[in-house]
Amino acid sequence: MRIAMIGTGYVGLVSGACFMKFGVDVTCVDKDESKIETLKSGAISIYEPGLDALVAEGFESGRLTVTTNLAEAVGGADVVFIAVGTPMHDDGSSNLEYIYSAGKDIGRYINDYKIIITKSTIPVGTTTKLRKIIESEINNRKEKIIFDIANNPEFLKEGVAIDDFMRPDRIVVGANTNKSINTMRTLYRDFIRNGHAFLAMSIRSAEMTKYAANAMLATRISFINEIANLCEHTGADVREVRAGVGSDQRIGMQFLYPGIGYGGSCFPKDVQALVALGEKYQCATTLLSATHEVNENQWARFAAYICNKLSH
Repeated sequence: MRIAMIGTGYVGLVSGACFMKFGVDVTCVDKDESKIETLKSGAISIYEPGLDALVAEGFESGRLTVTTNLAEAVGGADVVFIAVGTPMHDDGSSNLEYIYSAGKDIGRYINDYKIIITKSTIPVGTTTKLRKIIESEINNRKEKIIFDIANNPEFLKEGVAIDDFMRPDRIVVGANTNKSINTMRTLYRDFIRNGHAFLAMSIRSAEMTKYAANAMLATRISFINEIANLCEHTGADVREVRAGVGSDQRIGMQFLYPGIGYGGSCFPKDVQALVALGEKYQCATTLLSATHEVNENQWARFAAYICNKLSH
């Protein structure tokens, strides 16, 4: 099977290199010529333990290539992944210009049946809209090309992304045809054979699953920070409380670490994107709004705590 991975950022490069390890021919494509030249020289602009060696192995074996030629990459692929960035607008909503730009390019260069898969974190309904964009470009060419579209969200943690990909908790695929689901089962056959769960669902459910997972983890962080603040006022020790709560098998210890709140490239963006989505559909997201508010206030609480300690 041949894959084209549009986007050589964190998700695209890690995913492409890992697929290569399982014997898939992968072409990673990016419009940024300097990024591609850097990769060809053996250097990687992002840091992830083991990624440089994995990419080098892919280059040496010939199963991993990088290019700026999107027409060639799309034309020679059976499956096309979109793994471009979805930065946040000022209002918290997702900026989808790179997703839709990739869709237009695919529509210009697609030459036969393929499965187009969104791997970027995107709001519910984006994959469906992307299909219309691709179809519009094909129609502009006055051609009739059949393709399927699906969503396959990533669940990678920085620092252990390769291990997360190789040993996933689950593989989520949102698709609406048996052909695309079966193709994805074939692509992930080694993972399924090793006992990793393959969850096929609707496209919209798959899109929501990624956001819901990150929002749940962010909520746990805000929750334990609220408990920590209460502990400070009541004389309880949050470390002891965390041990007592996290030992409950229904709860667990993960993401129950008090501190200055969550940050990074995913949690703040994804929580606010869900809040913005709720506003769009006039659907209250009270808990998610509170999660975000607690996290924003935690910086001020931390600063006040330090100032109070220093003043004494």
